[in-house]
Amino acid sequence: MFVIAAVTAAMIAILSAFNGIESVVSELFGTLDAPVAIIPTEGQALPDSMSTWLLDGFGPESVEPMIGAAAPVIENEAVVSWNGNAPHVVTVLAFDSTLLEAAAIEPALRGGEWMPELAPDAACVALGLGVRNLLGVRSMQDDSEFASLLFRAPIRGKKLGRDKERAFRAERAFACDVFSVNAEIDRKYVLAPLSFARQLFERDNTVNRFELVPAPGMDEARLAAALNAQLTAAGLSARARTRAEKNALITQTNRAEKWATFVILSFILVVAAFNVMASLTMLLLEKRHDIEVFNAMGLTGWRLEQAFAWQGVMINAIGGVLGTAVGMALVLGQQTFGWVKLQGSVIPAYPVALEAGDVLGTLCVVILIGGIGSGWMVRNLVRRFSNV
Repeated sequence: MFVIAAVTAAMIAILSAFNGIESVVSELFGTLDAPVAIIPTEGQALPDSMSTWLLDGFGPESVEPMIGAAAPVIENEAVVSWNGNAPHVVTVLAFDSTLLEAAAIEPALRGGEWMPELAPDAACVALGLGVRNLLGVRSMQDDSEFASLLFRAPIRGKKLGRDKERAFRAERAFACDVFSVNAEIDRKYVLAPLSFARQLFERDNTVNRFELVPAPGMDEARLAAALNAQLTAAGLSARARTRAEKNALITQTNRAEKWATFVILSFILVVAAFNVMASLTMLLLEKRHDIEVFNAMGLTGWRLEQAFAWQGVMINAIGGVLGTAVGMALVLGQQTFGWVKLQGSVIPAYPVALEAGDVLGTLCVVILIGGIGSGWMVRNLVRRFSNV
């Protein structure tokens, strides 16, 4: 019984750890994204007028509002340098204040508030922590002034080999803040105002995508499905993508590892169930003479098998319930008190998340494996003893 309980508790704790990792990864990689986005299927640009089309058909004026707001976003690569240091290629992610309603951008900023107009002479940008370190900007201020960065982006239609420096458009911006999400994003992104990106990339009337703020109570999967149907009907070269679809590879990999671990632990559970079967075998050997007496009294067949099989099922059931209680207590304790710490990480304690499906699934597997194994073994031994 205690072996069954230990394996059950381990299964619930490990599955909850995978759930926690998935939720943290989704949160970290979704910091700069809204739940739903409209992206082009051809090329890299969408017209600004699409925001009007989205709000007219799905916004507050529609019969059933599905979109609260549509935030235009420009995302493109540029070369940035500071104070004569070596330049680096970064991805400029530009947006307006609308995106702040749907994405948790401000909590990731060291300053805690997005202020694109803080500097008087040029736009303000927020550097990823890794970008700041690569550029050598050790603080957000240099000689009591914001560090002035030079951004350069290729001009469409000009070739680097022929036009050299004239092939790039240059704009200056001040490093007014720094943000940190995860190492990958921190080394790649610079957050900038939309107006700055329009000048740098010469995008007066187009954007790369629209990040959508769903209306209150609107499910993102339902919103994406409705948008895709309307985009197809209108013949527009765009599609709706949810945040889960963007991070599909990470999510699918984590879930594959989770269920592979579940299968492996199920095999360990089979081994643990053999301990119960061995105990029942010893019990049947001790009760062999009693079985003969029961046969003589007329208790034969499945009734006799049931008397011993239920004992095996009860052992597994009690062990499973006990292990479930212990496993849930461990997970809830980790969520509340953070017993297992992660030193030097943006997450103070190891993430866990308890899901009812995992608990019920584990308990069912425990009882099913133990019940089938015990019943099969008892049936064969009882019939063998009855025929002796």
